[in-house]
Amino acid sequence: MQVNQRNIVILVIFNLIILLELCFSLAQASKDPENVVIIFLKYFLFLIIPTFIIGRFVVKRLITQDEPISQEIKIPPFKEEQKIWYSQLTEKEESLKEPLQIPITIKGIAKKKVFLERLSILFFVMLIVSFFDGCVNKLLHPPNLLNLLPGQSVKVNAPLEKKVSGVHELTYISTSEDIKLEFQEIYSGFWLGGTEWRGILSVTPNIKPGQYQVTIQIKEFESKRPFVFIVRIHESIEHLKKSSMSLIKKTIGVSPWIVFITSAFLITLTILSILKFSNKIEAIMRADGQAEVFYIKKGEFVTEIGFGLGSKNNLKPGDILNLYTDKGQPIGTVLVQRTAEEYSIGIVKTESNVKPGFIVALKK
Repeated sequence: MQVNQRNIVILVIFNLIILLELCFSLAQASKDPENVVIIFLKYFLFLIIPTFIIGRFVVKRLITQDEPISQEIKIPPFKEEQKIWYSQLTEKEESLKEPLQIPITIKGIAKKKVFLERLSILFFVMLIVSFFDGCVNKLLHPPNLLNLLPGQSVKVNAPLEKKVSGVHELTYISTSEDIKLEFQEIYSGFWLGGTEWRGILSVTPNIKPGQYQVTIQIKEFESKRPFVFIVRIHESIEHLKKSSMSLIKKTIGVSPWIVFITSAFLITLTILSILKFSNKIEAIMRADGQAEVFYIKKGEFVTEIGFGLGSKNNLKPGDILNLYTDKGQPIGTVLVQRTAEEYSIGIVKTESNVKPGFIVALKK
């Protein structure tokens, strides 16, 4: 059980990394609408390729480390051999009639675990919804449109048509004296090159609601396509929320990216809690001579399974164990094939339809 959970955690982490890379790439691409596809592909491919390579290597190493026993056990293709095993299992299961007595302490922990699993699904839905809501808002919102309240300030940046030596060569024209722009620095674009600037645009508390323009210019240079900011001043927070393209922003007034990050944190927290409860359940079951099935490989007559009982539990090849459903109903027996310190590989009849989570128990 620990094996599967650790792999799940790794996969969830890599999925979150990929989502963050996609989000970052979209955010960068939206800054330049004319080259949005090129910028998106450059950022996303640059990030996603090493992520996939590292992820594949990590998962492969985990599988190699976690299932050393299963690699040594191969169910023979010969039907005769499988038929012998099948007969042995059939003979031993005749006395298996009583349901399994699952320790009472497990039931309370299991309820908490189920609750957290359902909660994690809710958080995952929130993660996906907020991600797409944020992407839609970013792509539909023009990069030169600024929605503000009186008295607010915002960081801004924009490309320049030619190189300049410093911010002293820049100026701006505003349709309102209540709008001020402070140029802070000049820098080069990361992927497409070119020269860009960044600064702070602020509006006074006395500005009236409405739409204004701020045109960026280079001194002593006649620009053919000057960059123009459209500044919309809203009279209240409610009007500002309604101007957003984000459904989440309109509804609860919070950025979808805050919901996205919060959801990712809560997912991580619930997964760690689920793992903690699972480890408690596993420890209680192991102390009572029980373990859950975590590995399954079906054959024609018999199925190979892995479970968390091993030589620590005085288990050895040839031992016969009982097999139950996750509800404790008896369905057959297990013939141990190979053991390690904490895990073993055994075989069961294929017709038992064993599933992950079914319980293997020592005979008492």
